[in-house]
Amino acid sequence: MKKLSLILLLIVTLSVAYAQNDTLRVMQYNLLNYGNYTSYCTTTNNNTNDKNGYLRTILTAYYPDIFTVCEMGRNATLPNELLNNVLNINGLNYWMTSAGSNTGNNSSLTNCIFYNSTKLTLAGHHTAQTYTRDIDVYDFKFKNDDSGKLALTCVIAHLKAGTGSDNVNKRKIMAENTMNYLEANYREKNVLIMGDFNLYTSTEGAYQAFTNQSSYPNSYFIDPLYPYGVGEWNNNGYYEDYHTQSTHKDSDSDCHSSGGMDDRFDFILMSENVYGGREGIRYIGNSYNALGNDGYHFNKSINNPMNFAVSQEVADALFHNSDHIPVTMELLVQYNIGVNEYPENVLNFDIFPNPASDNINIRFFQDNLGKAKILLFNTLGQMVYSSDIFIDDCLTEHVINVDNLPKGLYFLKITNADGLTNTSKVIVE
Repeated sequence: MKKLSLILLLIVTLSVAYAQNDTLRVMQYNLLNYGNYTSYCTTTNNNTNDKNGYLRTILTAYYPDIFTVCEMGRNATLPNELLNNVLNINGLNYWMTSAGSNTGNNSSLTNCIFYNSTKLTLAGHHTAQTYTRDIDVYDFKFKNDDSGKLALTCVIAHLKAGTGSDNVNKRKIMAENTMNYLEANYREKNVLIMGDFNLYTSTEGAYQAFTNQSSYPNSYFIDPLYPYGVGEWNNNGYYEDYHTQSTHKDSDSDCHSSGGMDDRFDFILMSENVYGGREGIRYIGNSYNALGNDGYHFNKSINNPMNFAVSQEVADALFHNSDHIPVTMELLVQYNIGVNEYPENVLNFDIFPNPASDNINIRFFQDNLGKAKILLFNTLGQMVYSSDIFIDDCLTEHVINVDNLPKGLYFLKITNADGLTNTSKVIVE
């Protein structure tokens, strides 16, 4: 009986520990003139009722807890239009929304956020800057956090569109204004910045401002695709896995931009705190994704030929709904962590690419500092690689050459100086 009681106690203890963790799913999407009718986006080629149907289909492929959008028409009824016809349907009633602001300009488009109210409470809404378009800041608390100290901030930005030095400079000003606001008000916090940034290259001033650790040491952002998805991505097939615009190859609709998938315009970037999980919220490695991008549609429509990332129904909905595709990210949330109880040595790392054909890159997170041992095993349990390394910053990377290994499944085991171990599957092709 005593042994059974101990087993039951262990089960209860493990259940409580498990209940303290949750996964938060985030999606950012440019809806392309949702409810905003123009001479080129009309009730015929961009009808809101049709878009609601497409959105319902798209969300079957990834149902987020936080859904941030750009290009919502400024009509005050539109957020509830989407809420009641896309999210709170089929018996669901927990979705809530808050429209963006339009205080500093006369834009016909706004940002908007939708969130799962069973997990989140909206604690505040602010405006980071108003030049060209407002950039919105949303503060969230967590329903299951008894400590009251767990928080997440989502910043939604729709930067100025267009090529040419004037538009590039306007994007830079918007980004710098935002970073100055965050550096003053959100130092070392859990912050995501997301939206349609309209960036053609990572060398643009706006991207450099968002990721500049020297200028903004307490609020700079990390790109989850760094370094392999960062560079001269405009109309460059090398970055075909990461493009988010355009879903249309040909201009069969005046509303949608044409040219096929050849730009990385849409982003979710994370603060260093989120990247390293220093305050209860941590980015889950390899979870960042451009929904519907299978890497085979460079300069092609997202639904033609066949899409290998999503069903044909979802690919068709992505094609018709917008000239952008959504980007998604998952976060690990650790509830009920008291003061000074945040884990300081959680062993987490990002592996890319996976599958790999020549090199495996391992990128370590903030709290992995110190010595670590890397082992690679085949399915027979035979060790095929071993290395002792020292991790000295949050962007430390280690490369394993695998081009001489037989194709197949391998197990990557990493152990730190405290004996904490994490094992991940790796495929060599």
